Formats: sequence, C-alpha cells, structure tokens
Amino acid sequence: MEDLVRFLVAWLVSGAVIYAAVKLYPGRQERESFAACLVAALLGEIVYTAFHLVHLPLASLLALFVWLYVIKKMFNVGWLGAAVIAFLIYVLSAIVGLLGIPKLL
Repeated sequence: MEDLVRFLVAWLVSGAVIYAAVKLYPGRQERESFAACLVAALLGEIVYTAFHLVHLPLASLLALFVWLYVIKKMFNVGWLGAAVIAFLIYVLSAIVGLLGIPKLL
C-alpha cells in the first residue's frame, strides 16, 4: 500500500512538472490539460522502464527519442518544441528534486 501511495504522489508531482513546462513553452499546445500531462508522465515512465529492462546498447538515447516523440505527439509541437519542453521538464524536475519532493521522471 505504501508503494502505491508513493507512486501516486510521484505521478501527480511529475504531471504537475510537465504541466508547468507546457505552460511555460510559448504558444498554445493541444491537450495542455493536467490530465494530458498525467498521461505524458505515465507514458514517459513506461518508455524509460521498458528501455531499461531490455538492456539494449544506447537504451537511454533511444528512450530519449521515444520520449521526445511522445511529447511531440501529445502536445502537437515539432521536434524542437518537444526538445524545449523536455529541457524545461528536466530543469523543473531538478528544482523539485532539490526540494526533496518525489517524482517519476
């Protein structure tokens, strides 16, 4: 039960980080709702976990490209837009991590 609560808290925090990143990105993206950001957080975790379990060479790099593709499709932005949003997620996640708040990504 404790693991489930930890997962849910981390998922909500990751969704909030993605939501903040999408809101910071200039312009209006499709599906910039909190629910879409929760789906993106869950998909990101699935992508990284799947590539981690497979143990392919350059798995992290492949997972990054798949994650960028997920962002690109979820929020209807180009590759550069997906990279900028991913960078914003990374920076915001680092800030959240410094505060000691759990997150998925």
